[in-house]
Amino acid sequence: MSIETPMNRRSFLKGATVVGAAAAATGALGLAGCAPQGKGDAAKGAATTEQGELILDAETFQNAKWNFEIPPEPVDESKITNTVECEILVIGAGVGGLVTAASAVEEGADVVLIASSDGPVSRGGSNAAFNTRLTHELDLDFTREEIEPIFQSIFAANSFRLDQEKWWLVFDESGTAMNWLMDKVAPYGISAVIENNQRDGGTSWWDGGPLKTLNVSHSFVAEGAQAAGASQQIVVEALAEEITKGGGRIFYSTTAVQLDREGDNTGRVTGCVAKHDSEYTRYNASKGVVLATGDFSQDKDMVAKYCPMALPFGYGGVYDGSGLKLALWIGAAWQKYTPNAPMLATMGDEVLPCRWWAEGALTTFPGLLVNKKGVRYSNENCTYGYMPYPQRVQPDGCAFLIWDENWVRDSAPWQSDRVGGEARDTQEVYDAIQALFDPNTDWTTTEEYAGFDATMAENAVKADTLEELADGLGLPREEFLAQVERYNGYCETGLDDEFHKDKRFLLPVKQPPFYGIKNEPYTLCITGGLNTDIQMHVCDANNDPIPGLYGVGTVVGDMYGDVYDYKVPGINLGGACTTFGYLLGKNLTAGTW
Repeated sequence: MSIETPMNRRSFLKGATVVGAAAAATGALGLAGCAPQGKGDAAKGAATTEQGELILDAETFQNAKWNFEIPPEPVDESKITNTVECEILVIGAGVGGLVTAASAVEEGADVVLIASSDGPVSRGGSNAAFNTRLTHELDLDFTREEIEPIFQSIFAANSFRLDQEKWWLVFDESGTAMNWLMDKVAPYGISAVIENNQRDGGTSWWDGGPLKTLNVSHSFVAEGAQAAGASQQIVVEALAEEITKGGGRIFYSTTAVQLDREGDNTGRVTGCVAKHDSEYTRYNASKGVVLATGDFSQDKDMVAKYCPMALPFGYGGVYDGSGLKLALWIGAAWQKYTPNAPMLATMGDEVLPCRWWAEGALTTFPGLLVNKKGVRYSNENCTYGYMPYPQRVQPDGCAFLIWDENWVRDSAPWQSDRVGGEARDTQEVYDAIQALFDPNTDWTTTEEYAGFDATMAENAVKADTLEELADGLGLPREEFLAQVERYNGYCETGLDDEFHKDKRFLLPVKQPPFYGIKNEPYTLCITGGLNTDIQMHVCDANNDPIPGLYGVGTVVGDMYGDVYDYKVPGINLGGACTTFGYLLGKNLTAGTW
């Protein structure tokens, strides 16, 4: 009898869970003054319980003023000791901001980029683009006729709660933008591959059906950074170098605290005031200011108002919506469709067997999934954009991934992480999973997984019997054993009577030792923000552009509807950041946008 429980592995996500929706219903909303500040008598009519909890009605809630919506006092002019002049001011040193700046510098613009970070920043590494020279070489191009029904299905899955024009702009222009980006980074020894998001290209194996994902995600690789989909940092560092080489100026550790807008916030945005250490500097931009400041997932109040569905999830977002708030304070409007779409994930890079399986179809673990009560709760054949929802509503919001000794062999072939790449050796996958369950594994010494935290290892159990597995994972024995027996029966008949999973994924849990990992879903970021038009102007509530103010990247509103579903993997980096940034830099310099 043996049970092995690896310990002392670092966690993939160390973010705290945000306050629950119940808090929002009892006044812990971050509302100004702990009570609504609204029109007319709405605030006066707000009642409280004997315990002091705020009682909301529709009018009170609609007219309530949130703390983050109240602008701070303007910076005292006497504290502004420096002035910097430029044509284009970009705020933010992520992919969107750097692409915009590099594109504008290439056109001869006088560009200044400021960022609160201490250097260029990136997350992920999947960059969607259509009809590039690389997709053409690999026969992965799409015609209008081919993409129209795919986009239509995506629009429908998002309840048409998105800006269709922006999606078609990505389809039409992303090829040019991505070819440009590949050229920009090539001198730095960086090349691109296409991530293998559809096993066998979706031609001779499972094509995903309504969950189909497209092989259009460009991932950049270089010496020492070969992991497809995870090496974006090399791109932003190269772009920052290109900007300074071209005469652009970059100021890091410089935080924008105020947008300057003429006419008592009715006219043109002329620049911003930013703080570095204890000094304030005014940046004046004659052609325009570009917000590229990321999402708002670290501001609990903004999440409660604009994406309450994300409240129960653990989250890995890093931005607090500061750039979005700057725009709201000078008259910008929020995007048209709310709630915003969260970018969720589960059973992804932090769970090794899913990591390599996901390179085939961005699916979650396709084996046996049970909840804390030891029973199944969903068809396991799902993408990790959708699975967080049924997983989150389970007891404690967690799931348990279960497989046996034969699962790795029976799941072969284990495909490459890139189209045209060499398939992974089944034994290699098996050995890596064994390392995951070995408490003595030092992941920092393994080149391919340097920094890979094997995140669920603290909750990983390997056992010689199913009874021991249940005990090790904290699952009720009787219910779990009965569920495994039912599931194995479905594997024998090829018919899943509970959730009707594709029989090709029905692999039994019979051969010891047995494996299990506890997993919880999380938020990567929350997409969208400001009301923006097709030329990236930030607009007011009447959809009128605010002169001189633009947005790119996650700042751009209405790109996604219900959830970021990964059907076009990397469309946020490749579309909202790269394509829109490339076009904005060119057109803003030329004065056409």
